Amino acid sequence: MSDTTARIRDELLDSITETFGMRVTDATQIDQGFLNLKWKLETDHGNLFVKQYSKIRYPEHLVNGLEVSLTHQDHLHRQGIPTPQLFSHQGKYVLRTPSQERYVLMRLCDGNSIEPGSANEQQMYALGTVIGQMHKLLNTNTAPLPLHWDIRSKEDMQKLWEKRYLQAVTKRCDDIVAALEIQRGIIDETDTGIFAHCERGWGHWDLFVDNILFSSDTVAAILDFDRLHFVYPEFDVSRPLLSCALSGDRIRLDEVHAFVTGYREYNPLSADKLVRSIKLTWWKEAEWITVPQKNEFTPLIRFREENNWVAAHWDHLHDIFAGI
Repeated sequence: MSDTTARIRDELLDSITETFGMRVTDATQIDQGFLNLKWKLETDHGNLFVKQYSKIRYPEHLVNGLEVSLTHQDHLHRQGIPTPQLFSHQGKYVLRTPSQERYVLMRLCDGNSIEPGSANEQQMYALGTVIGQMHKLLNTNTAPLPLHWDIRSKEDMQKLWEKRYLQAVTKRCDDIVAALEIQRGIIDETDTGIFAHCERGWGHWDLFVDNILFSSDTVAAILDFDRLHFVYPEFDVSRPLLSCALSGDRIRLDEVHAFVTGYREYNPLSADKLVRSIKLTWWKEAEWITVPQKNEFTPLIRFREENNWVAAHWDHLHDIFAGI
């Protein structure tokens, strides 16, 4: 542990004791996630989780957005969605040390992480019901807001592609060059009008296996609501499906059907909407097909695999999911 990390840890623990009157008996660092520092805490108030917000990843102007996202998390927890219970102080969920280190404190949830592509049918059904209910709670009688992220135009996609392609050719990354050539064909041939009817609303926007805890046949917790924004909730359909049900080069259709069945208990989800959702995530994440960087965020490797699978099956997705 670096001196800086140790200093931040000590500041956070002192702040937690001062603010909430808790006695922390042990702090175990969790080496997961991007830039933010995290610890599992043993305290006289039970097991907790604390996350420090990196000033690089979350500069000060993003803190108000974090407050909105965490407010939604607290609301979902109170409505029975399996999310961690948050601690607040003076009406704020983003807490601060005297030196202005920002952090969030919550109950530690039981449950287990799974390997990508390994969820069973019962887990996928439970996940579908949780996400469906979450979307219903978030988006019933919701006033429309400006989108936090909108769909890139074909022209913008082409410009971004050209930069990545030139880099891949220069670095002689043959596998990335081949993937990008397939990607360019899809970009050139796709009419972005296929996304015109994507529903707008609040979505978690980061639902992959690292942010989901399972028990043997249920969802123990949905984690990390920091990216919850007013976007396209359809991301929350395709992102967990690809993360949990794509194994190697095969999508596990029984597990997909279980997820869709659970989701439909709360919201409509046709096969056409499912395919549109998958293409929407592909369009958003096409930028991950690029020359790998040293010590890059590990989930990006998996995101590339998922994006390449969708690209390889782009023209046949309706056939693959027709019976769902």
